[in-house]
Amino acid sequence: MITKEQFIRTEKTARYYISNPEIDILHSVYFVLHGYAQLAKDFINEFDFLKDENTLIVAPEGLSKFYFKNHIGASWMTKEDRLNEINDYTNYLDKIYCELNSRCDLSQSKVNLLGFSQGVHTAVRWFIKSHYHFNTLLLCSSDFPKDAEFNILSEKLKKSKLYFLYGKNDNIISLKTFEDNLNLLKTNNINFEEVPFNGRHEIHKDSLNKIFNK
Repeated sequence: MITKEQFIRTEKTARYYISNPEIDILHSVYFVLHGYAQLAKDFINEFDFLKDENTLIVAPEGLSKFYFKNHIGASWMTKEDRLNEINDYTNYLDKIYCELNSRCDLSQSKVNLLGFSQGVHTAVRWFIKSHYHFNTLLLCSSDFPKDAEFNILSEKLKKSKLYFLYGKNDNIISLKTFEDNLNLLKTNNINFEEVPFNGRHEIHKDSLNKIFNK
C-alpha cells in the first residue's frame, strides 16, 4: 500500500489556570510550565509561596492528556511529528499571553517564565520563538534542548536573565547530565546563572525565593 502523510489545522480547546483572577495591577507575572504527566491545576499549587495581591501565576496545560499510573496527566510533546507539536504549543502559549495582556497591560510588569522537567524544553522554545518579552527564564530540573536556536537565545538574553536550577540528589536526572548541559550552554556562549540545591527532582522553593528577592 502506498501512503502519504497529510496535515490539516484544526481548532482545539486548551486549558490553563491562573491565581488572583480579579487582579487589576500586576507587579509580577509567573508563567509556570509543568512536567511530564502533571496537570496544571495541581502544578500551580506548587507556587503558593509566591502569592500576593499584585502577583499573577499562570499555569498552562500541555495539549495532550493521557492515563498515567491510575491518574490523568498531560504532556507537551513527543518525538512524533515534533515540529508541528512545537509550533502548536508555542502558538497556544502566545495566545494565552495575548489574552492576559488584553485584560491587563503587562508592559509594566516583571514577567517570569519557568519550566519544570519536561516543561523546560517547552519554556526554552517558547522564550526563543515568542515575540513577547520575559524578564527571567528559569529552568528547573531538566536537561536543555540541544536543538535550541542558540544565536536567538543569546540575543534575547541581553535583556533577560537565565537561571539553571538543579538538585544535587535528583532521582530522575543524573548529575553528569546536568554538568553536560551546563557545558552545552557555556560552549554556545549563553549567559546564565547556575543554581544547584540540595534536593531531588522538584520545585525548590528556597532557591526560587532567593532569585525573586534579589
